[in-house]
Amino acid sequence: YERHSDQADTITQITKGSKTRVEGMGRGGGAMIMNGTSRIIILPEQKQYMELPMNFGDRAGDRESAKHHGVAEKTGKTETIAGIKCDDWHYKGTSSDDKPEEGDACVAQGAGLMIGRLAGGVTRHLFGAGGKEFNDAISNGGGLMKVTENGKVTLLAVKAQETSVPDAMFAPPTDYTKMDMSQMAMPHKP
Repeated sequence: YERHSDQADTITQITKGSKTRVEGMGRGGGAMIMNGTSRIIILPEQKQYMELPMNFGDRAGDRESAKHHGVAEKTGKTETIAGIKCDDWHYKGTSSDDKPEEGDACVAQGAGLMIGRLAGGVTRHLFGAGGKEFNDAISNGGGLMKVTENGKVTLLAVKAQETSVPDAMFAPPTDYTKMDMSQMAMPHKP
């Protein structure tokens, strides 16, 4: 992961039971919806959506995760971020290019960026390299409220609120068409 700008990006996550919608990741105002069985990617510029199995890209995630080595350990300290208590974890390890990595994550149960729900694909390396205990905390309903890398805050929850969310938030818009995934086939080498 490289940060190409010091400009803050805003990510909005909407959660209802086991369903999660994440907005603000990428260009064009799209969204990603995880409904437990599939990942739906909303593409507003094309008025289309893609539907992929939740495990789509797992092999790439495994390869990326294998490049990172380290361990995250609970520090025993807690913080309150956006009104929610979270547990501090400290991570030390090496990146894919063997550079030292060190940072902290504050993990809340049932709140924060639910990176574990985004698992599959290359996002897995964002938490898989922290070791089994950290991976379990994230995979079992833990969310990231704050992340620092080498002393610099890279993710911070700024607002959390409970509200009623309609089920339509977890489905593609009715006027969008489903993208034919056969169009996404990779060209084969001769």
